[in-house]
Amino acid sequence: MALWGNLDAANNAPKSGDTAGYGGSAPQVTANTQVYYANTKLGSFITNAAIGVFGVSAVEQQQSGTSQTGSGHPQHSGWVIRKVGMGPIASISANAGSVSANGYITFGGGLGNTGSNGATTIAVANAQVFVNTAGYITNISLLTPGFYANTPTATAATGNSVITLVMGGRANRVQTETIVALVGGMTGDGDTVY
Repeated sequence: MALWGNLDAANNAPKSGDTAGYGGSAPQVTANTQVYYANTKLGSFITNAAIGVFGVSAVEQQQSGTSQTGSGHPQHSGWVIRKVGMGPIASISANAGSVSANGYITFGGGLGNTGSNGATTIAVANAQVFVNTAGYITNISLLTPGFYANTPTATAATGNSVITLVMGGRANRVQTETIVALVGGMTGDGDTVY
């Protein structure tokens, strides 16, 4: 019986890999990487992170180096472990001379946390805008930092402001590790990341 195959499918994923120790009490996970096949759900196996095993062809590996999607860039085609981190908004600011109104910032995107039961448990940020009598932004107060995998979009209710977010923790970090390099190449495309 082979320990892995070259078809991008769960039953061809490596029988074991550097995944032992991940996972909590539900579900209990061993070094069997097949249970991680094509997983992109945040919080499924690691609290506040995602771990998955993906079959990456030579073309997918090459294209990931120029991709702007933040999917990570494996160093070689084959079977790849992909880990995605999360973090809060560390600071928020607006460009100089921004005009707005007193109110709140609207946050969107950022891939909030999804629990192991599949329910979305997004910790959304909350920030309040303060302006002077001329309508210029004098302060933005970050009330709740939220928790995101990627930098969310931030928009003031009115005006010309450009809101800048600085992320903390492990937000915007994707780590890849090739656990089986396949020189002959991967066939098929059973996952949705690469």
